[in-house]
This record gives sequence, C-alpha cells and structure tokens, in this order.
Amino acid sequence: MMKKLLIIIIVGIFVAGCGKKNVQLEEDLTPRFDKAMEYFERDKFLRAKDEFDYIIMADPGSKMANESQYYKSESMFQMEEYDEASNGFDRYARFSPDYSKIEKARYRICECAIFSSNSYQREQSQTHYALEQLQMFIEDFPKSELVRDAESAILDLRLKLARKDYEVGRMYLKLEEYDSALVYFKSVLNHYYDTAIADDARIGIVFTHILNDNRMGAESYYKTQKDRFLSDEKMNEAEILLQDTEAGLKLAQYYQLYK
Repeated sequence: MMKKLLIIIIVGIFVAGCGKKNVQLEEDLTPRFDKAMEYFERDKFLRAKDEFDYIIMADPGSKMANESQYYKSESMFQMEEYDEASNGFDRYARFSPDYSKIEKARYRICECAIFSSNSYQREQSQTHYALEQLQMFIEDFPKSELVRDAESAILDLRLKLARKDYEVGRMYLKLEEYDSALVYFKSVLNHYYDTAIADDARIGIVFTHILNDNRMGAESYYKTQKDRFLSDEKMNEAEILLQDTEAGLKLAQYYQLYK
C-alpha cells in the first residue's frame, strides 16, 4: 500500500513539474510572440515569419505555437509564398480550436490556389484545384461572409477554363482541323455554358461549319442555338456571319478567324 502511494506521489510531482515547466516556457516566449506580432503589424513579414517559426519549434503543440502557425502562414501569404502558406494554413485548420480563424485559414488556402493558377494559355491543374477548394469551403462554411467572394472566384476561374478551351478551338480552326475545333468549342458549351465565352463558342461552331464547306450544318446549328444565346449582340453576329458568307467567304471573314 505504501509502495503504491509513493508511486502516485512521484507521478504527481513529475506531472506538476512538467506543467510548471510548460507554463514557464510559454511565459518566456510571450515577449518573443509580442515582438513577432509587432513585426507582422508593421508589414515586416520575413522577420515576423522567423520569430513565429522559433516559437513553433520551441514549444510545439502549445496555444502560442498554434497562434504562431496562423500568423506565420499569413506572413508567407503576404510574401506571395503561396505553396508554403497553403501548407501552413492547412496545419493550422487541422489543430486549431478557433472556428473563426479556421474559416479564414480555409479561405486563404483557396486564395493560395487561385493566385498560383496559371493564365489561360498555360496548364490549368492548379485552376481545377482552386475550384475544388472553393466548393469545399462553401460546403463547409455555407453561412460565411466569404461565400459571396468564393462564388465570384468560381465564376472567374470557370471563365478562365472556358477561355482555354475556346482558344484551343480557334487554334485548330486556323490549322483547318475542323473536327478538333468542334470538340473544343462544344467542350465550352458542355462545361462552361453559363460563361460569357459560351456565345463565342456558338459562333465558333457556325464558323467552323462554314469553313468546312458545310453551310447546311452551319444554318441548322444556328437555328437550334438561336434562343440559347446569352447576348442578343452575339446572336446577331452569328446571323450576320451566315448572311455575309452566303455567297462565299470574303476577306472580312478570314480576318475574323485571326483577330
């Protein structure tokens, strides 16, 4: 009995000592955290990042280290180091109990993906990843004030992907590879029908049929799509294209191909 009591006392002393040590360590790091926040608020993000990094390494798992993780990630975001910032925000979101900051961290992950996305002329895997992250954010935080920003970002990214397919279609049109051109113009309508590029894709399909000596196909397609144009101006453009090419292609129509 005495032996068991002695073990309990020793364990209690050890735990109390560890707890006191952790409190002391966090107190010792408080001036460092304050200094890091001062750098952060003065937009000295590199120096702030280094200070936050020290706290994370010195006292991992503590409340102060968790806060440091958030502000370290924000510092990297401000320095446009988006890959590292995204990873940091992801770590913060996994372990933080602060719901409001988790929400902000999750949206920062979306923004990191958006800002890492290439222009439409280049490879678009990061754009697709950004769309996935934005959709997940909306599902996880449906009442967030940032949902409207997320929805706006989704529209912009979808427009970029639509532009990508449309321009590839135009490239094939110039190469006189008409079947391939139709594939990409139709891809715009199948996947991005609600974007401003959709009407241009419809005109592209009409033009492809004309260039491929398939006037009947051009007229038939226009009739089926006439009421689906989002813009009356674009609908009129398609109709004028059909009228102006009735007697054959002119220089003006070839110019449209390369403009």
